[in-house]
Amino acid sequence: MTAVLIIGAGADDLQHGGELDQATLEIAVALKKHDLETVLIDDNPFSFTLDEQEVIDHAILAPLEVEQVVELIEKYAPTMIIPTLGSRKAFELVQAVSETGIIQERGIHFCGVPEATIRQVNNPVLMSQTLKQLGAPTKMIKTVSDYHGAVELVDQVGYPVIVRAALPKKQAPRRIVHDPRELQQAVSAAIQESRASQVMVQQSLAGLKEIEVLVMRDASGTMMNLAMVENLDPIGIHAGDSIAVTPAQTLMDREIQDIRDVAFAITRRLRIVGINHVQFALDQEHQRFYVIKNSPYFDRLASFVEAATGYPVATVCGHLYAGQLLSNIKLGHDYPRHLALTEPVMDRTAVRLPTFPIESLPGQRWELRTEKQSVGSVIGVGRSFLEAIIKGSAAYYTPTNERLLKEIAAFSDERLDERLIHPCPHRLLTLLEALLRGYSSDELTELTKIDRYYFDQLKRGTTLVKRLQEKPGSLELLKQAKYWGLSDDQIAQSWKISVKKVAALREENQFHRVFKEVDPSAGEFDVHTNHFYATFEVENESSVIRGSRALIVGDGPRKLGNSTANDYVLGMVARELRRHQFRVVSHINNPNSLLLTRHLSDKVYLEPHTAEAVAAIARLEQPDYAFIPVGKQNLKSAINAVSPATKVVIIEAMQTPQNFVSSIPTLEFNALFDGQVVYQLGVTGELKDQGVGKYQTLAKRYPAHLEKGLATKVTTISDQVISQQTTPGLYQVLYQVDRLAEGIHEEVQPLTAPDVAFMTKALGLNLTAIWVRLMIGNFSGQFLVKASHVNTSYPDVIYRAHFPYADYHLTNQKSRPATVIGAQIERA
Repeated sequence: MTAVLIIGAGADDLQHGGELDQATLEIAVALKKHDLETVLIDDNPFSFTLDEQEVIDHAILAPLEVEQVVELIEKYAPTMIIPTLGSRKAFELVQAVSETGIIQERGIHFCGVPEATIRQVNNPVLMSQTLKQLGAPTKMIKTVSDYHGAVELVDQVGYPVIVRAALPKKQAPRRIVHDPRELQQAVSAAIQESRASQVMVQQSLAGLKEIEVLVMRDASGTMMNLAMVENLDPIGIHAGDSIAVTPAQTLMDREIQDIRDVAFAITRRLRIVGINHVQFALDQEHQRFYVIKNSPYFDRLASFVEAATGYPVATVCGHLYAGQLLSNIKLGHDYPRHLALTEPVMDRTAVRLPTFPIESLPGQRWELRTEKQSVGSVIGVGRSFLEAIIKGSAAYYTPTNERLLKEIAAFSDERLDERLIHPCPHRLLTLLEALLRGYSSDELTELTKIDRYYFDQLKRGTTLVKRLQEKPGSLELLKQAKYWGLSDDQIAQSWKISVKKVAALREENQFHRVFKEVDPSAGEFDVHTNHFYATFEVENESSVIRGSRALIVGDGPRKLGNSTANDYVLGMVARELRRHQFRVVSHINNPNSLLLTRHLSDKVYLEPHTAEAVAAIARLEQPDYAFIPVGKQNLKSAINAVSPATKVVIIEAMQTPQNFVSSIPTLEFNALFDGQVVYQLGVTGELKDQGVGKYQTLAKRYPAHLEKGLATKVTTISDQVISQQTTPGLYQVLYQVDRLAEGIHEEVQPLTAPDVAFMTKALGLNLTAIWVRLMIGNFSGQFLVKASHVNTSYPDVIYRAHFPYADYHLTNQKSRPATVIGAQIERA
């Protein structure tokens, strides 16, 4: 059997989250359909695909290093390596592996990109040379070794310029420089951050419009433009921190065609097979554009495009990697022949809005710039841009943001102007406040460099809200408000009445939402993606699926604290429910969620996590079970009000773990409680963090290797404490151990998602699957005892959480809870 080695993404960080695991799963599923032997190396404890034995033949839990990859090549003899699922880090890793000579010696093929292209992507100067040879318009860029070299470029292009380290030792910031003093400081810092003691100095294109294009190409040279995405915020704000919309709203046909042609030419020249993400800066005033970045690997854009268009981006790539052409890919009975060869067409608009960890990092000085600061994103889908952004922004109305809204409303005009010119997270809230105060579209465009089209659209929304406030109870305005995406809660606030009264008025007058399919052909072909969004029109395209049904409500965008561990647990819940013959219906608003994949969900609703939305889904589907993350318990009553027979299960594992820091060693006793019996899952021991000189619960080793007396004491106390719990589930008891090795009971708490993921990999035992069986009445204690390998000696496994302080340029604050951005796991 032919083997293919997949390079994983490693620990989650600001640059990537669940989107790479999502793509890896879909590609692995496609590869298995071609009878390929799959080998995946990764050290991310929150990787779902590492634990998916149905599609991964050999899951290797190891550091993403040259020596490890070389060993795997020697052991499994792969003929192909996929480097496009591990972001830029994977490209740097496989280039280093290639430099050992083993790739050429074994005749190994890189899927998606030739080795020469990998080297160009890793070296901006080489990439710039290739683009110039193509005649592609690019900004000026120069590699220098000192301040005087940087000054030479500034003399040609003027200020501002962007300075960053070439071949950085670790993730290094990009600095926008406005004068000689800033330039000298930036060059000096970047030299220290560079492995080559070199600095990249670039012409700044700040203020221009940013356009992102996703191209698909097969080995025969056939190409398609899968999507053209427009960022509302201009160049100067990281694309991941900007509001993104597709299809592009403000481009002329000529601009679209010219940008498309250049993106195709670059993809063709680099001989890419699969996807290529090309970013442009568009200067509409002078009718020109620049290529600013080329990324021939999976990232947040690919997952957003797949969710927005319904085109199975990752699945098609998997078939291309296996050697097929776009013209002969068969996607299954729900897709017509040749759909893989058909460019997506949209009869809807999708918006991606970034989310920021404001409440987790209260000391951070927030200002949007070229460095990414958002940790997650939400998607809104509607018939229009206004409906899509209103639905997407529902995720912004949290207690923290409500306080932020009040603060913004209290700004003086001068303070508001300052915030418009120097934007901060959740910029949309500031823009809406300016519109409510009567700022014109032209004024706002001048201050923000955002196209006036978007202010004209947003103004329609703020005008509607004002009219609602002026005419409480108006049926005409109620109908308009629902059509444009306003929730019952927003209307209730405008009318100063209860949400129940608004809902009752809507029901009495039969203003009902319908569900439309996310169809990549806009209804031209008979396509069934089974992905839906709601709107207030006439025809409903979603019908109840047959069989036992389970509704899973997603956890929303990634957040600090749990990172993608919550999505890992949700994916495991979905997989186990399907194994028990349930049809899984997922309600999500995270474009990077695993639940978007057909491998885990039979049906998906891309809707905000409001009581109104979940009630509409439950009313239609009438699920047997509904699984809801802890923290969203308010959705339980909404479900039971329309589907009384539904059993609602709260997923307690999604609580944010606390980072308990102590100078005394700590232990964690992990167990499953079925309501009567406590099943021990093992004890973890915390490691001392050399940075703070203390033990912390976010750095641990399994097993803890306890002395017999202490082990007996901990087990006895834990059994008693857990037996007193009123709800079956996965639990953890935290201890401190003094110098006399006395076990001191601290507290009992549900096992959190990061620990579930870690212990699952350490034990080789799917804890989420066991918990699901307990919740649906199919639990077997005998099976658990047999599966847990009693008296088995487990190898040591070490877990270390990662914190985002370097990314945010903050000092070490590891004693603060809820600030984990990712983690690594390795066998000791």
